[in-house]
Amino acid sequence: MEHEKFSTVAQSLIRIFGVSALDAVGRETGFCQRHRLVTASRLVLGLLEVMASGTARCIADLHRGFNALAGTTVQYKPFHNQLAKPAFATLMRTVLGRALEELAVEALRFSPESPFAQFAHICIQDGTSFAVKPALADRYPGRFTAISPAAVELHVDLNLLEERVNRVVMTPDCATERTFLPEAEAVTGGLLLADRGYFDTGYLRTLSQTGGHFIVRAGTGINPLVLRATGPDGRAIKGAANQPLKTLLTKLGKLDHADLWVRFESKGQGFECRIVAHPNPKEGRLRYLVTNLDPDVFSPAHISDAYRLRWQIELLFKEWKSFAGLHRFDTANPHIVEGLIWAALCAATLKRYCAHRTQHLFEVAVSTQRVAKCIHHVLRNILAALLYEPDRLPHHVEHALRYLAGNAQRAHPDRDRKTGRLKLGLEHVYLGA
Repeated sequence: MEHEKFSTVAQSLIRIFGVSALDAVGRETGFCQRHRLVTASRLVLGLLEVMASGTARCIADLHRGFNALAGTTVQYKPFHNQLAKPAFATLMRTVLGRALEELAVEALRFSPESPFAQFAHICIQDGTSFAVKPALADRYPGRFTAISPAAVELHVDLNLLEERVNRVVMTPDCATERTFLPEAEAVTGGLLLADRGYFDTGYLRTLSQTGGHFIVRAGTGINPLVLRATGPDGRAIKGAANQPLKTLLTKLGKLDHADLWVRFESKGQGFECRIVAHPNPKEGRLRYLVTNLDPDVFSPAHISDAYRLRWQIELLFKEWKSFAGLHRFDTANPHIVEGLIWAALCAATLKRYCAHRTQHLFEVAVSTQRVAKCIHHVLRNILAALLYEPDRLPHHVEHALRYLAGNAQRAHPDRDRKTGRLKLGLEHVYLGA
């Protein structure tokens, strides 16, 4: 039985990262039309190893890592020429898409007692950006031209319960964030968490109409009509009803929090929803969390604690940039830039899959960040087995996951339940649980 469990994991890896699968993608995308030393399978697996180590700082590092895993002596120029092909970016984007679809494992779920158990999924939307070589400013113009004339942004929809990405889109850093919000139908039956850059009353109205729920932070410039308002004691705030929000700032700023029912007017259409307002000492102003969650079921504390779960996508971005090689490489070739971005995300996706499988098979709460830091010690054997000895892959998978079970457990599970991400009733999902 134990062997079968690890064989199941190995088969999932072979379907995405096996030699036949990768070389087939290479042919489909036009990356490889005839046999070369730099095959799609050798290149992808070589990049995964170097990216997963987090040590690649230049293309020469990738070249040396490729030669080490593939056992070749390909020179730098022909290696670079393969990366410079437009099909390289297509190859890596296709592999990432298949990995995101195939390597999905439920990692968290809400206990039946939690009011959030009613949601089939929790979507967290955000973006992360970083500079690329200034010579790419025409293709990837940045927002801060004096500091970073060229920059890209990744717009990401994270599935919290699976701790994996549903969708990622790469654009110039100057692109409008709201454009990349998930389709309203995709949120139906679930809950969307998003920062103030994604606040759009028209979109939120559509979410409500299609059965989706949301907690979205709004900027301080909003000024809806307050229909009713209650303070921390649950009593109505005197003089607040039927007043514009901005006329109540002084009064609301003196309270620990206020629960408001408001009406927005947008393009001739009214939209009623709820705002939980808190003073924000760091910014010296109120923080507005806009939601359509039922106040009879979800308290202001529930709304605030749920919004803090949005921090999980920031931790994902940290993993990408610190431990998966997502950073600026010294190249002005846009195909290399894009391809290496998708390669870094492939490495990060593989790491998270190993983390979740470890949690399931060994019934321990695993830290994805700790896995990201240490998996490179055992990942090379898995990648080499995929390339040369697929029959031995279950053995190497077992060795790697046992290593992670002993070295990547979450450090403070009690704190997680009291003040961390498990506070609202989230639980780790184990195999057979």
